[in-house]
Amino acid sequence: MEDILYWLWLSLSCTPGYTTFDKLIAEFDSPRRIFEATDAEIESCIGSRVRDYTFLTERDLTGAKTVYEFCTRHKVGILTYADGSYPEALRAIVGSPVLLYYRGKLPDFSSLCPIAIVGSRKMSDYGQRSAYTVAADLARGGATVVSGMARGVDATAMAGALSEGGRVIAFLGSGIDICYPEEHLTLARQTVKEGCILTEYAPGTPPDRFNFPKRNRLISGVSAATLVIEGREQSGAMITARHAMAQNKPVYALPGNVDSPGSAAAHLLLREGARLLTAADDVVRDLEPSYSGILNPFAMAAAAPKPMAGVLRSLSLPVGAEAEREKGKGIFGNLFTKKKREEPREDAPDADREAERDVHALLSSMDETARAVYERIPAEGSCALESLCDEEIPLRAVMKYLLKLEIKGLVTMLPGERVQRA
Repeated sequence: MEDILYWLWLSLSCTPGYTTFDKLIAEFDSPRRIFEATDAEIESCIGSRVRDYTFLTERDLTGAKTVYEFCTRHKVGILTYADGSYPEALRAIVGSPVLLYYRGKLPDFSSLCPIAIVGSRKMSDYGQRSAYTVAADLARGGATVVSGMARGVDATAMAGALSEGGRVIAFLGSGIDICYPEEHLTLARQTVKEGCILTEYAPGTPPDRFNFPKRNRLISGVSAATLVIEGREQSGAMITARHAMAQNKPVYALPGNVDSPGSAAAHLLLREGARLLTAADDVVRDLEPSYSGILNPFAMAAAAPKPMAGVLRSLSLPVGAEAEREKGKGIFGNLFTKKKREEPREDAPDADREAERDVHALLSSMDETARAVYERIPAEGSCALESLCDEEIPLRAVMKYLLKLEIKGLVTMLPGERVQRA
């Protein structure tokens, strides 16, 4: 237990996607050694101006113990950088995760050919058919489909792979206990049953929009190739493709209608040298020499994919672009519990008062300084961390209490050294 607590502490202290952990692990031989390092040693390694420096020099295991107890109670797996099952491909990327929380069947990554399929949340009928068919064929050919479980292409690709009994891996942009979006609850449960869901974010972390671009580096990083089905030039799919290119991984793009904004990302990538994607066979035949014994291009022709409409409906996913819909934030806690938490109606007169009581109850369990820091954060919008400091509460103390507030789910840390109420 002692070792895992230090790994959890280090994970909570290092901002996902930053190079803090890369630098620390290259300098020190273990998280305990980092925990015991002097402030001067930490400063010489990562500098003192990054916000991670404050967390690291606090050396507080309270948050780590809370997370460990949660994971133990709910049977959540913890895969640390030191574990033999940790994906070697993720050790090679910039910003390797300190650890991964997981649910489901943790795969032997060394015996897989993971292939990422990403694309637009608002896909066309053509994009949906293509994502489903390519994923189903890849699964029959022996590949493992990797995605982010987002609406649109991601979920459709996962459904296609599951329909053929294939393995699927999903990386979340939230805590392992939160299913986002909420209408993917059935898909999440099926993935836990047949594959694996992973995240570097601690339990309770909400699906903040800043989490997903960081999450995308793991999708491409663990994969042998990234397939872009549809997406705009400024989209999550494009971010994943850029990560893949930076990681020297091949990128495939599905061509579309030149008049369609949803095909803009694929066409831009093709102009920049991405490989043409017309069918799963394009990918499998390219990768088969490197994954002999795992991929089998001849197996893809053994049978046609199962009808898409029936499979998608069985997973409560929309069929056709016209069925795309939004359902608010869609947060489901309690590790994908079957009991749906009722969302307060917009016209419910007591909704705001109930939310206030919840926040008040959490704040009441904390000390006076933590409450003071919280009160300094504006009710709307965000603020700079430095604006919370004064002679009574210096920056170091502010960072300490913001970490505790973040663990409680009361605040959200933002890029650019900013914070907002959650």
